[in-house]
Amino acid sequence: MERRARAWVSEKVEVQPYAGGQALMATAAIAAGERLIALAHVFVDLPHKYTIQIDEHLHQAGTGEADDFMNHACEPNVTIDFEALEIVAIREIRAGELITFNYNICEWDIRAPFVCECGSARCLGEIRGFRYLDEVERKRLEPWLSPYLRRKLGAGERGDDDDTSGGARAAG
Repeated sequence: MERRARAWVSEKVEVQPYAGGQALMATAAIAAGERLIALAHVFVDLPHKYTIQIDEHLHQAGTGEADDFMNHACEPNVTIDFEALEIVAIREIRAGELITFNYNICEWDIRAPFVCECGSARCLGEIRGFRYLDEVERKRLEPWLSPYLRRKLGAGERGDDDDTSGGARAAG
């Protein structure tokens, strides 16, 4: 895999003002399967608010680039291709729509839990990480899980008394 010091970002998305802060928005129609961001290969071993958990002690670092402004949604419009470290649309996205992913697909234990305000009928309320999800929600997210969480799931880890080693992006 080619190492990237900086992220590549599609011209169809940009960081814009949103709800008193900033968020990543679609500026043009986006097709399902379209790649929107190639994440920078900048890693840290400890989580913080703007990291994406790749493995137990490996987190893609916040770099201040567009991907740091993706908000969480319980029914998101993008996911992470963990092999390529790219953000990919999982459905068609309209211009003006927020670019969102479900933080629970990569975070075992979110460092900065938050109350979700996505408005989805499937909204989970408090977002704390994969370890806190019930079996139904874990199964629903399985197609998009990081390899790290797939390994934990395959090992039968339930999360109740496990070590906490996750991070999280900023909440929207």
